[in-house]
Amino acid sequence: MVFQDSVYYSTLMRGDVSAVMTYLMQFPEQSYRLVPLQQIFAKEQYISYDIPPKLNSLILAYQQYYRNVFYLHMDIKLATQQLRNTLAQFLDIHDECVDLDTMEENQIASVFSHYGLYFMGGKTDGYYGPYIWKTSEDKHYSVELPDGMQSYTVRMMSGFITKSWLDYVSNGEISTGGWTDRDGVISCDSSAYDLEGEEFQISLLKHEAQHAIDLFRWPNMQSNQLEYRAKLVELIYSTKRNLLKRFLSEADPHQVDNGHAIASYKIISAFKNYMDCHEKALESLPISQIQKTALCLFQSSRSNED
Repeated sequence: MVFQDSVYYSTLMRGDVSAVMTYLMQFPEQSYRLVPLQQIFAKEQYISYDIPPKLNSLILAYQQYYRNVFYLHMDIKLATQQLRNTLAQFLDIHDECVDLDTMEENQIASVFSHYGLYFMGGKTDGYYGPYIWKTSEDKHYSVELPDGMQSYTVRMMSGFITKSWLDYVSNGEISTGGWTDRDGVISCDSSAYDLEGEEFQISLLKHEAQHAIDLFRWPNMQSNQLEYRAKLVELIYSTKRNLLKRFLSEADPHQVDNGHAIASYKIISAFKNYMDCHEKALESLPISQIQKTALCLFQSSRSNED
């Protein structure tokens, strides 16, 4: 048996750490990936960050939540309630009406701000996990999209301490490079990109800019539809990378809370229907054909929303 990156990464993105560990155990050369997971999830030797003890105690609650959800497969509602209660106890919050989202936005963000750090809570692909970083600087970009040029503010963040659950369970191999706020500001981990490369210019900048314009036009658009349209934009403009192959590996119709996985599945299904071909044929599709097909699918998607 040969180790396959695609199996490893797709299992990680499903958040199934126990399955990842079982897979890695078959390959001695993968011990550098396996050992950290065993230490954290099997032995509960949690990470201690170079920050004040009070802040480490708050992050510890999230680390325990990750173990409950991704390793022990605890019911997500129960795990979330335990996380909420642990944080409330630490922050001396006795009002049961204060939910986790409110707690993160107000009390927890305030604690980190007191120590000069930025904190953003909420869910990423269905699971809680904070983004915590040290510095932030706003820059302005003009971005070409299928509907024309648009100007956007990009918040360049650096000095990340944590980047939510996927970064944690993958030991930093996979993480969110950026996101779009409801106010249309694009946030970006500046250390994760070559600012002249396609990964930044297209997969971050154009992808998130499309989110911004779609959220402005259709505030209630579902996550998987937002991702579907933004991923099509990536395919339209990418010339140096075959992103369709990446989306093939990400596609999973069963991850109902994962907008990226569902969007990739929708893209693969749409390509197969549009080209009247089997999935295997998409692996060898020329980039020029990918671009043309993606543009047609994007235009069709746009008309469906209008």
